[in-house]
Amino acid sequence: MTPDRTPGAGADAPEETGLAALRELVAATGDRFRLCPRPGPVQEPRTLTVGMATYDDYDGVYFTVTSLLLHHAEVMDRVNVLVVDNHPAGPHAWALKRLELEVPHLRYVPYDRRTGTAARDRVFREAASDWVMCVDSHVQLAPGALAALLDHIDTQPDSGDLVQGPLVSADQRKVSTHWEPGWHRGMYGVWGTDPRGIDPGAPPFEIGMQGLGLFACRTAAWPGLNPAFAGHGGEEGHLHEKFRRAGHTTVCLPALRWTHRFDVPRTKRSTGSAWYQRLFNYLIGYDELGLSPHEAVAHFSALVGERAVARAVADFKAEQRNPFAAFDGITCINLDERPERWKAVRGRLSALGLRPERLHRLPAVATPADHQVGRALSHRQALQQAHTDGLDSLLVLEDDVLFLPGATRVLRDAMAELTGRTWSLLCLGGADGELPLPRTEGRRFLEPADGITTTHAIAYHRSAFTPLLDELPDTIEDMTGWVRRHTAIDRYLARWDRPDSYRTVPAIATRTHRTGPAVEDLDEPFASPGTTGLDAPPAPEGAPR
Repeated sequence: MTPDRTPGAGADAPEETGLAALRELVAATGDRFRLCPRPGPVQEPRTLTVGMATYDDYDGVYFTVTSLLLHHAEVMDRVNVLVVDNHPAGPHAWALKRLELEVPHLRYVPYDRRTGTAARDRVFREAASDWVMCVDSHVQLAPGALAALLDHIDTQPDSGDLVQGPLVSADQRKVSTHWEPGWHRGMYGVWGTDPRGIDPGAPPFEIGMQGLGLFACRTAAWPGLNPAFAGHGGEEGHLHEKFRRAGHTTVCLPALRWTHRFDVPRTKRSTGSAWYQRLFNYLIGYDELGLSPHEAVAHFSALVGERAVARAVADFKAEQRNPFAAFDGITCINLDERPERWKAVRGRLSALGLRPERLHRLPAVATPADHQVGRALSHRQALQQAHTDGLDSLLVLEDDVLFLPGATRVLRDAMAELTGRTWSLLCLGGADGELPLPRTEGRRFLEPADGITTTHAIAYHRSAFTPLLDELPDTIEDMTGWVRRHTAIDRYLARWDRPDSYRTVPAIATRTHRTGPAVEDLDEPFASPGTTGLDAPPAPEGAPR
């Protein structure tokens, strides 16, 4: 059996005896294309999950978890611990995975579909508890803080509010209970102190917003984070407004006190484009909420210059118009031994005007005996991630996909025709080997997808996630039997009994080793590459990093 190399999958040997050997194996490989640890087993339900999303910060996770065990032992029997590793191909992954063997009721979950602080969203989606407290992977709680939160949960188990607590300085003299609205050094929010929160025994009170180093809510009340968020920043204030619009509020629980490690010595400085991605997040968040971005634009213009910010705003507007950005996620299936194909796909998507952050690489399942088995498993794993993340739609690309001239315009018109209609599949390519299919009445850029036998560029709507996940096996052995019955996933989808499956007309994607049909009578070739964060000028001294 070929080892499963997808995120969340690792070696077949028992982890208790094979972790050390596997760490040596993966350390010898490249940083990006390496064997990743498996996710731990689903946890038994408990009252609260303390979860953290981390990126190459084993030390922070270790001390946060150890502090929970040492200083909150009296309530840990009601608590699960969840570690979401946002860089499971990185050098800290196997050390984080080993914590499962050392810490009771701790679960490790690898996750890299999106990278940055928005990976916190996954904590809520993986938790097996009614309530979740999400903390940064270098936060420590004051003694009694966790017990105070559990007492609050016991008195208000069905609350939909966002619960936060005061940040306390290392010398215990400064207590920051909330954020005041206002811009400061590339972020919206300034630390403030309400006298009602200085006494840890005081009752909870309402606040407008607070830093997100620690926050808690009932799992069912979690509103989610925009799937387009990437990098660092933009959620503060935005998340609080989403709770308000859902009819809830944010409260400060004075006893829920925490400390935060801000200074981290690093051998590498962050790139000057960090401001660009943060501004992009603010623009995404304001657009989602229907708010004006003018204050953000003015603030960042003062930090990095009007010209640089005008370029970023233009890029954002161009991406809004880009029909590929209509999909909540874009995943490319790519075998580890074919990095050149991954690089090529990134270039093709960039030529279509999409930021690199919008494209996620999913290591394909390698099954040399029958590549159709690995292909179907890879599609299934992409669907599983999208389903767990709560996406509305997912575009799955195979790494030999080639977009034809006019692709952007055709897709824009096809997506417009889908507006207001239910759909399950949208094939951007197609090869049925038969006469042209009848055009759907009243539609110019869509046809029924009956008989399509290609999956190199196919979009799945959330209505298709559960039926396909129920049908497609999740192991190589079971999928091998499934492929014997159905030949391949594209053959299965060609016979899928769904009237709401479509393909674009004309096809806008083919494969690099095939000569695709020409796209005729279109005045728009490939979309011009937009300015990306990689092209952005370096940030001046004093800008956020």
